[in-house]
Amino acid sequence: MLNRLTESFPKTRLWSFCICAGMLVYFTQVTVLFPVLPLYVTQRWQDAGVGFVVGAMAAGLLLFRPLIGWLIDRWGRKPVLWLGLGLMVVVLPLYGWSPNPDCLMGVRVLHGISQAAFATASQTLLVDVVPTRRRTALLGYLAMSNTIGFSIGPMLGAIAFARAGFVPVIGAMAGLTLLGFVLTLPLPWKTAASSEVSSAAVSNKSSESSESSKSSKPSKSSKSSKSSELAPEKAAFPWNVILQFPVRDATLLFFTGSFLHGAVVTFLPLLVSDAAVFYSLNALVAVLVRFALGRWGNRVSPRWVVSVGILCSGIGLVGVAIAPTLLLLWSVIYGLGFGSLFPVLSSIVSFAAPLTVRGRVYSVFLAGFDSGMTLGGAGVQPLSQIFPLSVLFLMLGGLGCSISGLAFRQFSRPIERI
Repeated sequence: MLNRLTESFPKTRLWSFCICAGMLVYFTQVTVLFPVLPLYVTQRWQDAGVGFVVGAMAAGLLLFRPLIGWLIDRWGRKPVLWLGLGLMVVVLPLYGWSPNPDCLMGVRVLHGISQAAFATASQTLLVDVVPTRRRTALLGYLAMSNTIGFSIGPMLGAIAFARAGFVPVIGAMAGLTLLGFVLTLPLPWKTAASSEVSSAAVSNKSSESSESSKSSKPSKSSKSSKSSELAPEKAAFPWNVILQFPVRDATLLFFTGSFLHGAVVTFLPLLVSDAAVFYSLNALVAVLVRFALGRWGNRVSPRWVVSVGILCSGIGLVGVAIAPTLLLLWSVIYGLGFGSLFPVLSSIVSFAAPLTVRGRVYSVFLAGFDSGMTLGGAGVQPLSQIFPLSVLFLMLGGLGCSISGLAFRQFSRPIERI
């Protein structure tokens, strides 16, 4: 079904631009801290567990993403999106105030809730406002915007921290948050999805009395019974969608890629001195990959893209462990994998997620990212005390390479589009 919002093409283009630009700005401010926070924590508290502090943000994402998904389907997309930006206004002063690592971990949890709200609402809103035939392309551009932010943020943070310290870094993040509010002003408060959720709930209640009579006509009632199953009043989460292929498999693969990335974000600055260069270069490569997927992604089998993507991520980490002097090469290879996984897996999930529960399905899918980042940071922290970091990266890279074959087999199955 073509989304009613796509009837006005100029508005659709404006909204798509605002969502992508807002995502770019938001993830620029998130990644400003990538090369900065591990150094700041170790400089201020020498005995602090860097992995626990950095990984606390992903814990906030993981714990609150399901609630965010429910709020997106209940309140609408833009209110939750602005909730994420509003939380940043509270979080930023607390970064400078935190008197100990425990308090800073709490601040990181709040930052994670903010990201969960903004990112999940933005992606769900974009899927709502674009026609199905353009969905893969626009998700590719959204991921590209995200990646440009990943490219700009680390360099901006590293320069600001080296020249002026931690406080100017927080100031830069505050300015980016304000710009995010401005960019998202034109977005609609209500979408077709919001109307569908409300009407599904009403129709579900009104049809309960006539349910037995409809059951005698299975051919005409199959769609309505499916809507009843997915109505918000009937199920907190549509597990019949989430626990089946392809959403289940896409989420698990996304978890694996995020686990590797969580380790890179947390421990790479402690392994090599040019971590900011690695972050920025792999992000720039990912931008090019996602632009290509936006233009020509429909011509390539998702099976090949996701399996080769996780393989490249693994090879990049093995290379960093074995030959860190070739950091630029491994950054490019890692960027090929990092850039290809998210847009293709996100597109796969969008085709399998019904409109009225899309926010909740995406919240579980994106929880794969959250849990992966959490384990890649805090979960790997104890292992970093046992193994040298080079050995640890070698083990992580081997995991990514081994998962590639499993992904190739799983995604050989046809993907049905809703």
